[in-house]
This record gives sequence, C-alpha cells and structure tokens, in this order.
Amino acid sequence: MKQRLFFMVSKAKSLCLGFTVLLSLQIGYAAGKEILVSNNSELTSAISSAKAGDVITMKDGEWKDAVIDFNATATADAPVTIKAQTAGKVILDGSSMLTFTKPYLKVDGLLFKGGAIRKGAVLNFNSDYCTISNTAIIDYNPADFGAKYYWIFFSGNNNLLTHCFFKGKNNVEPVLGNAIEGSRHNTVTYCYFKDIPYAKQNGREIMRIWGPGKLGKPSDDGAFFTVEHNLFDHADGEGVEIVSLKSNHNVVRFNTVRACMGAFTNRQGHNNTFEGNFILGENRAGTLGMRFAGENLHVVNNYISNVSDKAMLMMAGEYTDKALTTEFKPGHGDNESLGAPRYYQVRNCVIENNTIINSGGVGLQIGDSYKKHWPQYQMCLMPEGNSIKNNLIINCKESNIEVIIPDADPTTSFLHFIPNKFEKNIISIGEMIGLDKNAGVTKQEVKGSNGKDGLFYPKDLVGKNSVGAEEYISKSDVCHPLQPKEVGPNWAL
Repeated sequence: MKQRLFFMVSKAKSLCLGFTVLLSLQIGYAAGKEILVSNNSELTSAISSAKAGDVITMKDGEWKDAVIDFNATATADAPVTIKAQTAGKVILDGSSMLTFTKPYLKVDGLLFKGGAIRKGAVLNFNSDYCTISNTAIIDYNPADFGAKYYWIFFSGNNNLLTHCFFKGKNNVEPVLGNAIEGSRHNTVTYCYFKDIPYAKQNGREIMRIWGPGKLGKPSDDGAFFTVEHNLFDHADGEGVEIVSLKSNHNVVRFNTVRACMGAFTNRQGHNNTFEGNFILGENRAGTLGMRFAGENLHVVNNYISNVSDKAMLMMAGEYTDKALTTEFKPGHGDNESLGAPRYYQVRNCVIENNTIINSGGVGLQIGDSYKKHWPQYQMCLMPEGNSIKNNLIINCKESNIEVIIPDADPTTSFLHFIPNKFEKNIISIGEMIGLDKNAGVTKQEVKGSNGKDGLFYPKDLVGKNSVGAEEYISKSDVCHPLQPKEVGPNWAL
C-alpha cells in the first residue's frame, strides 16, 4: 500500500519520475517467474527453490493434508506469492494449514474447507510483512468441540489480512488472535466474519488482541493492531466479546456488526480507539453494544441501534492496592502480591459523538458491575475524569443514561472519585438515573426518519451539527454500514 501511495505522489510531482517508479516495479516483478504446481511435494519444492518475485500457482482441485511452511526468500520490492490457479477453486482440506516463517510473502485466493487441525492455527503469521488476501476458511472444525485452535494467528509484525471470508468456526479458541509478545502493527481489513455459532464457553471471541498492556498500566508500548472496515454477521462465538482488546494502542474503526451476540470490548489495555463503528443488533436476543475498562480510551462517532441489552457500558474497576476484606480473592496474583485488577478503572476517556437508539436495556451505563461478586472481587472503583460529550441517546427501554451511585459501605468510604464531565448530550424524553437534571444532558423529543441504509437521521436537534455520530452523514464514503459485497473475496459470496 505504501508503494502504491508513493507512486501516486511521485506522479503528481513529476510524470517522468512516476514512469521511472512504475518501470522499476514492473522490472522487479518481471524478474520472477510463474511456477505451476500440482501436488504437495511439488509445492514444497517450489517454495524451497523460489526466487524473489516468483509466483507459485497451485493447480485447481483438492489439496489434502497440505501442511505449508512458507519460507521462501523474498524482498519488499519482490515478494514471493502463492496463489490459486482460480480463486476459490484450490480447496485445502484434511489437516491442511499454512505458516509464514520468512518475511515479504503473499497468499491469494485459497479456500480451506471442511478440514481440521489438532492445535495452533490454520493460518499463522509467524513472520513479518506478509499478506493473505482473497482467501476463505469455511467449517474447518474438529470432531471434538474442546480441541483448541485458532483459524488465524498473528505472531509476527506488520502483517496484513485483507478481503478474506470466515464462516462456521465452532470449537474452542477465537477465530483470530494476536500473540502477547513479539507481535505488533498487524492489520485486518475488509474481511467478512459470518455465522460463527454461539456456545457458552469463555475464550471463543471472534478476535482476541493480546499484547503489551494486557495486565499493566498505560505505557508507550502496545500491540498497535488495526481492525477496520470489517463485517461481522451473526458472528456469536462466546456471545460476550466480539472484538476483545487486551493490549494497548489499538484501533477498531469503521466496522459493521449485524445481529451478533456480544459486544466490542476493551477488556484490558489502555489508549485504544473505537471509532465510526456500526453495531446493529436488529433486535436479536443477546446483542450488546460496547463495553469498556481501562484508561485513555477514545470512543467516538459510533452508531448503536436495536441491541437487546445494554448499549454502552463503562465498567467499575477493581481496587487492588490492598485487600478490603478477608474474603477477597485476587484475580491476577495472590494474597501477598495482589497483581493486576480483573477490570481496570475507566479513567480519562473520551466518550463523544456517539448515537445510541432503541436499546433494550440502558443506553449508557456508568459503573456497570459495581460491587459484583463482592467481597471476593473488589469492583468498587467508579469511572472518573471522563469526557462524555455530544452523545445522542434515545428511546432506550430501561433508561437512556444510568450512573451507578456508590453505596455507603464504610469499607469503601475512603474512596473518592474525580467527577465525569457531561456536556451537550441529548436524550429523548424518558428516564435518566443518577444524574442531576442540569448535568450536561438535555431532554427533548427527537424526531427524524430512517434512510435507505436503515439508519436513523435525526432532525431539529439543539446543536444538531455536533450531537451524535454525525460522521456517517458527513463522510458516508468512509463511514457507513457495510454490505457483504464490500468485504471478503468476491468468489465467496
């Protein structure tokens, strides 16, 4: 992508220079050759002998038990590519899997269908600067639900997964994961996650993004993972967390969720961004919006509608400086070293310009899970110092906004919290709990209509140019609900 951008800029500056750049790229790829392979042994041999710029073409048909160690030597200007003769017609089954073990390699147009592996990942980015595109994994499941493996796992840096399709994963472990150590700056974009069946088993997120910050305080280090322009359609998994961030400095933006059980979740980690996402519950049972714990989060311009439960939850944090009762059981550590909290306190976050419509529960809840499992858990730290501004929250069944009020327990009475700042929020006429009526929230009847895209377009709002997730109106070319034709490989639709 950087090469393409560089060429465009160079062309604008000088036609002659642009021609030179284009010619050099053509020469780089022309130096390679196309190698047609028909079976596993020929594929292994071709990988071993491939030169920078070569394209290894897998012949259409069934490829059984193709365990591919993609370790060809390539360069940034001349990657080595494995591609299908016809996209979607190279079908890998049995125990087939693929692992990148050297950088600058590409895979295009493969279909993993109906097979199963024993452990690890079907597609493993165990190197740097590698790309998988135009590829699908469908129903690649073991006979035993308890057999643990991912479909995609990132254990390297600066890798890209784009325009791929994933359907039907029904065993333990997430569809996609990022390693805790040594895995940074990876990207998943324009992918389609469809019909991942629900099973009540923790650890079946659609995406679990581990990395630096998983159990630590805010820092400059993180996973730096990007999840953007993806479609999640009835992708349930564990039914709690769809995208689960457990690391620092990640971006989740411009994605669309349709009728998926669970929520986009900042479970652990700090300095993460959720921007321009559409979470459309479609009134399906078990649908949620977003759930947050951690510091310095940016939650902006998101649109959440028709979820059956709560739409946006700011969690209560766990106090771990000391045990407040003899019954406390640390979640990470022991009674001598209390370690990290189960949930970090929500502090210094920006919750702005979001639209929440027709939630079956609370629209925005501040302090969710306060004193839950007390005293074994010490979930008593209220969200503090957050900016809650320019949000539009209307027609929520339980209440539009609810702020949990700490109880009078003398055990926790020593705790004091910096007030959250509410400013220019609008809610429909209805219940608001725990907030003074003049606390930066205006109640009014909100009128509007649904557009062809199914989204609600309000009118006649006070300060309407700045309230709610206006980005889907002003930048619809970038920020709009995605359709299947916009994501995944065309051949898989």
